[in-house]
Amino acid sequence: MIDLVLLLGYDFLAPNWLYLLILTPFIGIFLYQRENRISFGFKYTQSSSFQQKTESKFVRGFRLILLFLKLITFILLVFSISRPFSWDNTDNSPKYGNGIEILFVLDVSESMQAMDLKPNRITAAKKVIESFVNSRNGDRIGLITYAGEAYTVCPRTADHDLLLSQLRKSNGEDLVPGTAIGIGLGTAVAQLKGDSTESKAIILLTDGTNNSGELSPEDAAGLAKGEKIRVYTIGVGTNGLAPMPNNTPFGMGSVFTPVEIDETVLKNIASLTDAKYFRATNTESLQSVLTEIDKIEKKRIKDSGSVKAAIPIPRQLLLTLLILGIFLLISDLILFKGYE
Repeated sequence: MIDLVLLLGYDFLAPNWLYLLILTPFIGIFLYQRENRISFGFKYTQSSSFQQKTESKFVRGFRLILLFLKLITFILLVFSISRPFSWDNTDNSPKYGNGIEILFVLDVSESMQAMDLKPNRITAAKKVIESFVNSRNGDRIGLITYAGEAYTVCPRTADHDLLLSQLRKSNGEDLVPGTAIGIGLGTAVAQLKGDSTESKAIILLTDGTNNSGELSPEDAAGLAKGEKIRVYTIGVGTNGLAPMPNNTPFGMGSVFTPVEIDETVLKNIASLTDAKYFRATNTESLQSVLTEIDKIEKKRIKDSGSVKAAIPIPRQLLLTLLILGIFLLISDLILFKGYE
């Protein structure tokens, strides 16, 4: 099928139907033999026992043209039921917006104020999330923040202006202190549970270890797996020590604190849900991580066949089939009915 795709510029969602094209020569032979059994023109009988026939060459030639058109119609019909579509001509407005549900689960605990990402982890995370959202036109995206408890900042929505407005205002000031990764993830899974959308993904960002909440990250990951939700996990922060803001009698300063990210748990969550774990040690690497996730999800949608909504059957092909079908029907049933 590869040569056919290169030749025509179309790919096929149901390429097995193309095997029907093997029947084309047999159908052609059958129709040609049928034409030879039919005579057109005048018939008369002499005194001899044989019958002489005079037929119109114009009518015979026209019938052969119709035979050729019947074969073309059959070929086009096979292409139609093979559901052709074009990657190049796909209308991506909304861009890849074919049933993608994404939830960000953002750690807003006190440690996210660390200044190893500029100006700090939480602000850097918000900026790259905003960039990600702006690249996913048409997809429904939501936001959950968590510290020692979880809070739904914005339910899934295609109104990205609303989402980004809520994102900018989000912080952990009103939440119980701590880092409840399991609760944050479990809250996201609960929102996506039972959703019939083909593609569902959670992007979880944290800079710590799970130290509160009754639901463990592993149990929450199991719930996500049961709902066929991919959970991309991102460990945010440098290795070793990170500067934290610190009030002193002489003004605002900083103090270095150790970075404790439970990478084993984050890797297990991603692996269990058929996703990936990433480590972002600066703002640039965090941006590249979300860019990679963006590419992965877009590729999944292409590979899943959801792009079939693009051009399942070209309009030109349907119009051609309609015209040919009507023409052949009229010619066979009306023009030559009295001569067969």
